[in-house]
Parts: sequence; structure tokens; C-alpha cells
Amino acid sequence: MSKLSLAGEWKLRGEFMDVTADRCAEVLVHLNAMPPKPTIPGYLTEENMTEEEREMYLKEPDPKFTVNTALAMHPYPSKTGYIPMTVPGDVTTALIDNGVIEEPFLKDNTKKSIWIKELSWWLVKEFDITEEMLNEDIVRLNIEMLDFNADILVNGIPAGHQENTFCAFSADIKRFLHVGTNQIVIRLTSGMELNYPHDTVSYYCASDNAICDQRVYTRKPQFTYGWDWCQPVPTCGIGRSIEIEAFSGAQVIASRVDTLSLSGNDAEIEFHFEIEKSNMVQSAETELEYELSIDGKTAYTGHQTLMLVGGINFAQERVVLKDAKLWWPNGYGAQNLYTFTARCTARGITHEAKPKKIGIRTLSIDFSKLPDESRNFFFKINGTRIFCKGGNWVPTDSIYLRTPDENYKKLVSEGAAAHFTMFRMWGGGTYEPDCFYDYCSEYGILLMHDFMYACAFYPDQKDSFLYEAEREAEYQTKRLAHYPCMAVWTGNNEIAESYTDWFPGMLQPERYWGDQIFNYIQPRAVQHNSPLIPYMPSTPYFGERSNTTEEGDVHAWTYFGRDSKTRFKFSYELEAFDRFPARFSSEYGFFGAQMESTVRRYLDGEEMSFNNPSWKHHGEFERKRGAIDGVINRHLTEFSTLDERGYLLYSGIMQGLLYAEMAEAIRQKSYGAGDLIWMYNDCWPETGWTIIDYYLTRKVSFYFLKRAFDTKKLIIRKADGGAVVTVINETPDELRTTICVGTQTFDGAHNSVLLTKDLTVAPHSWQQFHVAAEEPAADGYFVVSADGFETADSLRAYYREYTIPESDAVIESVEKDGSDLLVTVRANVFTPFAYLMTSDDRVHYSDNYFKLYPGEAKTIRVENCDETPTLYTAATMHA
Repeated sequence: MSKLSLAGEWKLRGEFMDVTADRCAEVLVHLNAMPPKPTIPGYLTEENMTEEEREMYLKEPDPKFTVNTALAMHPYPSKTGYIPMTVPGDVTTALIDNGVIEEPFLKDNTKKSIWIKELSWWLVKEFDITEEMLNEDIVRLNIEMLDFNADILVNGIPAGHQENTFCAFSADIKRFLHVGTNQIVIRLTSGMELNYPHDTVSYYCASDNAICDQRVYTRKPQFTYGWDWCQPVPTCGIGRSIEIEAFSGAQVIASRVDTLSLSGNDAEIEFHFEIEKSNMVQSAETELEYELSIDGKTAYTGHQTLMLVGGINFAQERVVLKDAKLWWPNGYGAQNLYTFTARCTARGITHEAKPKKIGIRTLSIDFSKLPDESRNFFFKINGTRIFCKGGNWVPTDSIYLRTPDENYKKLVSEGAAAHFTMFRMWGGGTYEPDCFYDYCSEYGILLMHDFMYACAFYPDQKDSFLYEAEREAEYQTKRLAHYPCMAVWTGNNEIAESYTDWFPGMLQPERYWGDQIFNYIQPRAVQHNSPLIPYMPSTPYFGERSNTTEEGDVHAWTYFGRDSKTRFKFSYELEAFDRFPARFSSEYGFFGAQMESTVRRYLDGEEMSFNNPSWKHHGEFERKRGAIDGVINRHLTEFSTLDERGYLLYSGIMQGLLYAEMAEAIRQKSYGAGDLIWMYNDCWPETGWTIIDYYLTRKVSFYFLKRAFDTKKLIIRKADGGAVVTVINETPDELRTTICVGTQTFDGAHNSVLLTKDLTVAPHSWQQFHVAAEEPAADGYFVVSADGFETADSLRAYYREYTIPESDAVIESVEKDGSDLLVTVRANVFTPFAYLMTSDDRVHYSDNYFKLYPGEAKTIRVENCDETPTLYTAATMHA
């Protein structure tokens, strides 16, 4: 087998939409013209205008609408030349690199790149083919991702067409090739030009910022059309791997290892292989060899002699793996990963499959009934209940094809640092590249994975659409079947809920559009390719209505937005979090601003001002600001007194407080099983729900959620006749500690001990007990502490109502520890928000924006930092 990568530099050209694939020869006429600064497709700029064009377009506009002013509002392709484009990549990136457009995420530039959707984009590359390659049985073109509407021509001959970003393109092109130099041309469009109908289905697709309700007809990342949390950025390009593969013989094209059961230290496992043989008209005896190894040692070797036919063949073997090293989620144990290799030998030719990392673990969901007739919704790994802590993952960039691998690693590792055990892959995004799933398996982050359908009904009345849905489900379930991080497939985001809850009266849809996909096609694909991974038809799901609190998962927005039985009142009444009976909240969120460095970066030299249109463009619109200012005003301070920097700080603190309130409320319940924030990461820089921003900077709220998700956690709440203490140990270790419950006053002058006792905390355990006591005075609170745990108190986030002395917090010492600093701080009075800051707000801390209790010292690790930080409190902010 030989492979020829087609990654690297291609030539790019824009044309009008009516220049279709059958007009390829016209486009190639310009191939050798590569002007140093082309006037390629885009709006005319002062730099590339002729004097005649300057006179036409830069003079004072005529009050009458003329053809000239109309033309100036639309892109016009260059009449000569191409520009270089790096593949894999997006057309937008090439236009940025060649100075045709500015970076869309700076200022309000997203408005200036919408025109990209109005052209067809032609990519051209030459490559050399050897005689040896053409002597192989099959010479196949493999393209992992095409966004979106693609025509592929090889040496001027149509080789294929594709309209699905979520399936790989593959075609045998041997008959189109010759020895020597060959040419490939790929014509792409964004898909927005296809004039899908505005019909019964697409009517229900409207979304804030969206530019195309008909997105439901295009199988590409739906968020690129715009959502309530991102501006539309049309995408168009070639993603991930693109190569020519020439082979003869037999090769493993899909494989997985299922863990069937555990017994003592052993695991019953089953190998599954899909094998392709190249010659279609003859059989061949084939040797299949495979191996599991870990820590450099072989754990199992297998061998089968098979008689293969041309095309697709299957093989499997069930064995007992002795002394199996299990894979666990983050915090619950080690993430042991075996290396899985396989090779086939047929007619003297051996082909090695790409090695995979697999985990030995069992997986199930506990739906057992509770005494009140509600049901559990616990994920269980290796028979142990897992509390799913984490957030919703959206694509890392609106121009998603340009995300480098290191960004995936950074985001996954940051989730692990915040004690995450799960990401939910939101259905309006994309199926991420292999490296993402590798990192999730490496760091122990489970995935609740939507198929890529969201917040709309889908046209399952069209056979062509069902065909693409089936291809997609088959391809993705097979591709991701071997990853231990895969915890559940979910059919879509909120579509079942929308059918039952979103459209009252005459607006109720006539049927549940898409059920043929979510309730038939997808479960068949999951069962066929990964039968041990559970499937849910939608999220939220289970119960008489899909978004109930008594069964399954819940998206909490319905309960936040009105005076429901929990009486959230838009987060003003914090005790409502405790009353919220959700067992697994897979979406809930609160707005929070970004760090100052991020704001200044996207403003790109413009003034950081509330009134700056670019500031407002990046998520600071009236409705969102109203929600943020309202909770700041209710819980922290008078928002109208805050300047821009004060707003950034208090907005971040308030977001963190609310995330922590919700997380602790669910974790303190015996049936609490999961808490996933909406959302974890950003696809562009904006004020929003995330705790990590687009530039991968931790927001203020990151540290609040990290504390709330700690693997060893104390929670204390006021209760009738005293306090309730919850003790959580998610680690695999038994903990022996002494726990102390008491009361404290803000000034530290009065302390009392209510209970002291030795406690043994079992691995992977949750326990709760009541302490009888009178309610603390108005200037006091309950407090609980134990060796190995962070101190906790019974205060809720009503800090504007408390009378707290001015903080006297100081830095006691600073020590160097390798490239880090160890900073010890102390206060004599209760300090609700103390934080360290250097001149760079991107520095990482082991903890920040933390509480200091009277007389208690706290040591913070400042990572990779030589600058001694300054200590602030929220009252003083930072200068």
C-alpha cells in the first residue's frame, strides 16, 4: 500500500455561482496567472480600485438607487488569477492570509465576510502518480471533510459529488489517472445558494442571528448560519485528511474492542473487525493478527486464518483478558489505555492498520425507580455511579476547519483541571477530529454525544435527505465506536422537547418532522456499530414529556424563565436551586463577561467602552446586558456605578456564583447524577455562558466551577433545626478525616464548634448527615471543615444583603517552586472574593476569586510565572 497526501498548497479562485463544474475549462484558463495582490473575490477596496472605480464608488452616494450602487454592495470575482490556499483549511482563512479580508472576529468584521457564501470556490492542485501506484488493484481518493456542496474533477473528468460535511468522500479514481503529473479540481460552495424551500419544516427553524432558516436541508455544522450566541460566518473548505491511497490485498478498515463484563481482575472482551479485500472476483486466504499492549508489555495476541471474498468481510473473537487494567473517568481512577494494533496478510502482502487507543470499561445507565415513582439517571462505569460534571462543547471556532490540534488538547485538559467528567457534544456543531476523542479518552472525559441536528425539524419526507442521514449515522458511529470516552449517543438537541413544549395552539407542527432519523435510522446504526453504547432519541429525553425533572436529563431553561414550581425568578431567589428536582441537568447557563485582555484583543485598538458598537457586536446587546446587570444589582452591587473594568469583574463573579449554586444544589441530592453547564467553550469572542473564552483564556467563573466540581467536596446548607452536611469522595481512595461543624461571624470574633467527629469516607461515595443547632446570627454562618477538603459555609450569594467588614487580606509569603510561585494569603475577617492578579490576566492559578475565612491561610500556586502577583478583593478591584 502507498499513500500520497494532497495536503499543502493549492490554488484558489472565486467564481459566480453559475460557473458550475461543467465549465471547469473556463476556470482553468486563468491558472497560471498568480498576481501578487489579486483583486480576488470580495468587495472592492480603495487599494485595488482604479480611478474610474474610485469615482464610481467613493463619491457621495446618489439619493437614487442605481445599478452602480447596487453592484458596489455585492462581491465581484477577479477576472484574472488565483491565490494560494493551504489545505486542509477554509476559504475564509485563505482570504485572510492573502489580505483580501480582515480577521472576521475583530471589531465587527463578521459583517464583512458574509459575501463569501455568494460565490463558488475553485481549488486546484497538481500531483504526481507513479507506475507502482497504478499497478495496485485500487487507487482511491479519500477526503475526510468537504464543506459543503462539492464537485470533484480529476484530470477534467468528474470523479464525484458530495453534499454532506459529516461523511468522508471516497472514490476509486484509478481509471482517471496516468503516470506523471495529474490535476485535481474541487469546486465548493457554502450550500446557502441551493435555494431550499421555505416550507412547513424550515418554518420552525428561526434563530437569533441566523441568516438562513433553510439550514435544515444542509448537512453541515448548523451554527455556521448564526445562533443566539454567535454571528453567522459562512464556511467553505476541505477539512482534515485528503490523500490518494493505492493498495492491493486486504486491510482492516474498522475495528473496536467491546468490554462485555468484569469478573475480579479479569475482563471478558470481544474484538470486532471489518476487512476489505481489493480483488472483487477472487477469494484469498488471509492471516489476521492483532495485539493489545499497555505500558510497553503485550497483554493479548490474537490470530485468525480467514477466507476472504472481494469487498467487505467481518471477523470477531471473544476472549478473557487477564489482570485487566480498567479505564476510569477523570477523578475516579486511572485512564488506562491499551494500544490496539492489527494487520492483514493476503497473497504475501501485509497491511498494518493505524494503531488505536482503547479502554477496558463497562458502561450502563441506571434508570431504576425511586420511592416517589421518579427514576434515576446515573451513568455507571465499571459498575460504579459517576457524577457527570462538565459542560456543553461547541465547535472551537466558527471557522472550525482552522482549529489546530493543540487547541483541542488545551480545552480538554482545562476541562479535566476543572474536575470535569463529561462534555456534551451539542447537536448544532460538528463531529470533531480524531485527536479530540483521543484527548477525551486520555483525560477521562466522558461524552454525551448528539448527532448533529439541533433546534429545528428536519425534512425526513425527502428520500435524498434520509439517504444522507443514514450515511452519516453509519460513518460516525463506526468511526467513534472504539473510544472509551463515548458514553451515550443522543439523536438531536431539543427537538423532541420542541415538539411537545415550544409551539402552542395553532403553531403546533402537524407531525414530528425528523422522527424517521432520530427514532429509526440512528438507533439502528448505533446498535450495528457500537451496541454497548446507549442511545437516546433526543436530549432532553425520558418521561411523559421529554423535558421533565422526574426522569432522564433536563434542560433547565424552562424552569429558569418563569415562576415555576421551583420559583427561580431569573436566579434572584437562590434557594430555588435546592428546590429544583432535576437529577441530571444537561443544559443550564448564566452569562458572564470575558477577561479584559480578550476584550481588548477583539476590539483591536478601539476604545473599550459600553457604547462602542464593536463591544455590543460581541454579545453585549441589550437583552443580555439586562440579565447580567439584574443579578449584579440583586446580589453584589449597584451595577450603574460600575465602569467597564468593574463590569467585567463583577459579571464574572456573578456568573461563577450562579454556576456554583446550581452545581452544589444537584450534588447535594441523593439522586443528583449530572450537572453540565451551557456552555463550556466559545466559537468566537463574546460575552456569553462559557468559562473558557475563544482565545482559551480562563474566565473568572472558571475557578468557581472548579471548586464546585472538586472530587473531594463538602457542602453545608441551613435546614430546619440546624444544618445538613454533604460529604462527597469521588476518588478511588478511602479517606480518614476529622470533620468539624460550627458557626463563625464575619469579623471572626465569635466562633463555635457544634460537632467534631472522625469520619471514614469510602471510595466513590456520597453521604449526608444533619447537625442540630440554632440558626446563626445575622452576621454569622455555618462552616464545615475537614482535613483533605476545602472549607465550606452555608452562605448563599446574597452578598449585597450582608454587612461584611472591609477585608484586611494580605500576602504572607511568596516562594519559588520551579517555574511556579507559591503565594500564601491570609485575612482576619471573612473575605468573599479575594484574587491574585499579574499584568497578564491569562496566567493560571490553582485557585482564584476565592473566599478567605477569618484566620485561615491559603496557598495558591501561580503557574509558569516570575512576576509576583498583587492581591485584591472585589471591593477594591485592580488598578
